[in-house]
Amino acid sequence: MSIGDAWEQHAPNWIAWARTSSHDLFATGTWPELRAVLPAPTADDLVLEIGCGEGRVGRELERLGHRVVGIELSATLARAAKEAEPSFAIARADAAALPIIDAAVTVVVACMALQDIDDLEAAVCEAARVLRPGGQLCVAIVHPFASAQDLATLDEEQATVSEPYLRARRYEDPVVRDGLAMTFVSMHRPLSAYMSAFSDAGFLLTALREFGRRAIPWLLVARLEKQS
Repeated sequence: MSIGDAWEQHAPNWIAWARTSSHDLFATGTWPELRAVLPAPTADDLVLEIGCGEGRVGRELERLGHRVVGIELSATLARAAKEAEPSFAIARADAAALPIIDAAVTVVVACMALQDIDDLEAAVCEAARVLRPGGQLCVAIVHPFASAQDLATLDEEQATVSEPYLRARRYEDPVVRDGLAMTFVSMHRPLSAYMSAFSDAGFLLTALREFGRRAIPWLLVARLEKQS
């Protein structure tokens, strides 16, 4: 089963989880850190969100004044996003094969999505293709230092790492909080895998933020610029 298929399987649980955002620190961690690297809306603004899920990031982007198009592979999540916010366009598509013409958008946002995409390199190349020269790619991912940890110590101060950090691997993290259950199906990739994908696609890193109150940060946020 692909990671995309796994997220479709768990989509109803994710909708319930995401709409109670204190469970995953979206309101106090992910969104403020991502917002800090976002460019301001412009007259010709068009923001593409890849892996838009049930739409909460798109709704926040709209509140900031951005014109938003969302891409989501899961049919259930794409439908939920459209029902929640019918004012912005949602297309069901793979981030590795975007149904968008070249150089059409000003900003691409990938919020907690790249670790959940099967083909990272293709998705990053597609983001570069649809961006205008000088356009921005703004990403938030599970920090590779965090995803390298053993699942048993993800929420502990003292981390253990049994698998080689540099080896990419798929993992599943079943979590229950306050009666809500969610299984996160993702890829651990070392930081070099992300940086190589960005560089190979023609991106230049312009901002990098790390966030988390434990010994190891759980969030990494970056802004990258497409070179002409």
